[in-house]
Amino acid sequence: MNFRSNITIARVIARLNIGGPAIQAILMTEAFRQKGYRSLLLTGEVASGEGSMEYLAREREVEPIKITSMSRRISSYHDLTTFWKLVRIFYREKPVVVHTHTAKAGALGRLAAICSGVPIRVHTFHGHVFRGYFSPFVSRIFLKVERFLARHTDCIVAISESQKRELVELYKIAPVEKVSVIPLGIDFDSFLKVRGCDGALRSSLGCSAETSLVGWVGRLTPIKDPDLFLASARCLVHDGGSLRFVLFGDGELRPACETQAAEAGFGGTVHIAGWRQKLDRVYADLDIVVSSSINEGTPVSLLEAMASARSFVSTDVGGVRDLMVGRAKQRGELQIFENGILVPRDAKVLAHAITYLIENPRIRWAMGQAGRSFVRTRFSSQRLADDLEALYLSLARSKRNLPVQAQRMLSGNSVDLPECTTAGKGAS
Repeated sequence: MNFRSNITIARVIARLNIGGPAIQAILMTEAFRQKGYRSLLLTGEVASGEGSMEYLAREREVEPIKITSMSRRISSYHDLTTFWKLVRIFYREKPVVVHTHTAKAGALGRLAAICSGVPIRVHTFHGHVFRGYFSPFVSRIFLKVERFLARHTDCIVAISESQKRELVELYKIAPVEKVSVIPLGIDFDSFLKVRGCDGALRSSLGCSAETSLVGWVGRLTPIKDPDLFLASARCLVHDGGSLRFVLFGDGELRPACETQAAEAGFGGTVHIAGWRQKLDRVYADLDIVVSSSINEGTPVSLLEAMASARSFVSTDVGGVRDLMVGRAKQRGELQIFENGILVPRDAKVLAHAITYLIENPRIRWAMGQAGRSFVRTRFSSQRLADDLEALYLSLARSKRNLPVQAQRMLSGNSVDLPECTTAGKGAS
């Protein structure tokens, strides 16, 4: 008998908007269903003006349980309503594991799991809201909340070593033994098949094969700072030459970006293309990918760019440095690695890095190959699912209040993961 079918794992995320957290939540819901578990995804509604990843859920035949009151916006009424709905769902579905993603869902989901007696509680920090989002006063409140929640969480998952150091040493969210590093996992099959220019994107933009096309992919929100990308474009478009810039994404800053592109005298050199579902065809036509974020966990756009064998330039923030291959060669303020370039948050330096790659096509090609080799196995969705299953089983072995079915399942498994094992004993 497959006892996994009696084990329910519930994932909670505030909304399935464009980005890595939504992709991971959807892919892992599907992956654990395929492993034989009852796998649930609980989510709120995508806000008006945001790009949605719900198409990916449909493609993967994942049917989320919608909680319409759950959103990113802070509202005492809606948040309390969401909390009670989660409690009722957990009582009804009796999950053995509740795994939360993003700040709002992480807070409400873990509180509801505590109140409804869920045995195992896990939270993933894809990024954090302690810097770059709110005022210092509000950030301090969020820190206190997260420290409280961490005491009642069996394991905190960081998606990079840099993020773990921040959570443990800088923000003191949890002790080191309670934080496990499990990198993101993405289905890269379509990106790994990219071999050359697709041509469709360039045709739609009126670009020839000789035009250098520089792309930015992500949510058009302040933390991603598309303004810095546009400022770097402004440094270059007046220099002449065959050069185009294009932003792919949606979000609250899209109208402002469109206005800025129209008023800055770019003359059609910069395009705001909106969100595209077939991103492999986008990366196929790009020469360089840029990330201009103020803060990042692990930017999915850079993983997709590397899987597509594309070079990149990124601001040196958050966990981006953990994605770099080899030792850096310093060229002025550029840190040139085997797969891409890191820069400070300065438009002129970012423009200089873009120029360097445009002028060195052989280096771009070599970076693309190094990046593809780097992500092929390290960031696969199968590896992520296996790592999470090992984590859940490891935590479960330290529990005495598991359902009988879960105890039977564990008796036949020898998978173990050292980190967070002792942490599970201390959570209550």
